[in-house]
Amino acid sequence: MGRSLTSNHIYNAEKLTKAQFKKKFTDMMKAKGYTSAKADDGELCYALAFSGDRSWVTVLTEESTDTRKEASELAKNLGLQVLSVELVDSDFAELTLYEKSGAAADTMFLGEPYFDEYPEPSPLKWQTLLNIDWAKVEEIQSKDHTFAEEALSEFGEVIGCENMLLEFDGADDDAVRLYFKKAGEKKLTLNAAFKQVFGPELEKLGFVLAKSRYTYYVRLINKEILEVISFNQLDSDHATKRVFRIEIGVASLYRHILDLSISPKKNQDWLLDNHWICSHKEQIPLDDDYLQKIISFKCDLTDRDSMLRAFENSLEVTKKIAIPLLDKIHNIDTCIEYLRGVGIMLKLFDSTDFGNKNPNNDSNEGYLYCITPNYENIIRKKLINDLDIYKKALDKRLDGYYEDEYHRRVEKIETVVEKRVSQIERIVKNEELYAKLLSELEKRRKNNIERLKSYGVNMLTKEN
Repeated sequence: MGRSLTSNHIYNAEKLTKAQFKKKFTDMMKAKGYTSAKADDGELCYALAFSGDRSWVTVLTEESTDTRKEASELAKNLGLQVLSVELVDSDFAELTLYEKSGAAADTMFLGEPYFDEYPEPSPLKWQTLLNIDWAKVEEIQSKDHTFAEEALSEFGEVIGCENMLLEFDGADDDAVRLYFKKAGEKKLTLNAAFKQVFGPELEKLGFVLAKSRYTYYVRLINKEILEVISFNQLDSDHATKRVFRIEIGVASLYRHILDLSISPKKNQDWLLDNHWICSHKEQIPLDDDYLQKIISFKCDLTDRDSMLRAFENSLEVTKKIAIPLLDKIHNIDTCIEYLRGVGIMLKLFDSTDFGNKNPNNDSNEGYLYCITPNYENIIRKKLINDLDIYKKALDKRLDGYYEDEYHRRVEKIETVVEKRVSQIERIVKNEELYAKLLSELEKRRKNNIERLKSYGVNMLTKEN
């Protein structure tokens, strides 16, 4: 699968300042019946990313929208030209230019569209409306790009918009974030509902709310391990119906990076939902109806009780499945046991860079094995536990479990232990390499501690 995205880019020909454009945008929203709001109260959130010379403003939103319809409305309501972009699976990009009236002026394609016939763009319209150098556009179109986003990025350079490939979650602190809610209405947002339901319960357990534009509750263990609980809103085409998952993460401060400035969706390499944790921790097939009930939760944004009930239900599931497992983590050994127990593969990446080429990969925790003297016992314990689970499934005569496979696994335990231990000892028994690793891991820990401090996480931690 390639990359897909949709975005709108407003041509700020007069190069309004951020403050001027913010006022213009806010006035437009007021005319549509919205008023400015705080992050927790906002029903809508926009990120406005300005190009270096302010000639373009990329408008990003957290919600799934009809990008072309929104582009037309932006052009008409702001009285500015708007470029709507849709990138499809890295194969092609469709660019539609809207006039100040909101009417579509012209469309062009970059890459290889899926349809045989499509209209050729009108160079005159693009030159007239954007003062574009059409020869450079033709040069882009003549190239054989591997991915359409390469052509899209080059097109952005031609018109002076470096944010052509920017998505909402990727907008940095330079972007202007605006929150709006319907004027005269007091509505509960998903963020506020999550905090209202989960906050008091998690705070009793020592979790604190991180200072981030995203909602993360975190608990630090022994200045080495971070436990995280958040939620991830799934994409929805419905105006008011929403589906979300509770996301649970365990990460050591020795991983390459702990970034809570990005959304839970972007951190899904190491955040897991209750469904994943339950199905992997148990390993024995569970009741399908139960698994369906815990995979995600639905609510209606127009119904306060519906939202609170959904989060209350998800809290009960989290207290039953995830919290007891998190409470068992008190050192590196139990952290490894948790990560392996929920199906995360802990890899020993190339020891020349210790996994730095895979900075946010959940498997990047593999070097935890190298900072505990108990690595052999941990490996053996996991294999024996897996064997016990297999035996229980076999005794229940569940499909897919066989007597000869069970005995094969019994016979192979020590061989597997020996192989995995040898991989670890190639590092820990190499004095020079081991010293290099410890230096790298301590550097990561210090960097992550500074990051956590910036999120307001107190370094006085839960110690067991």
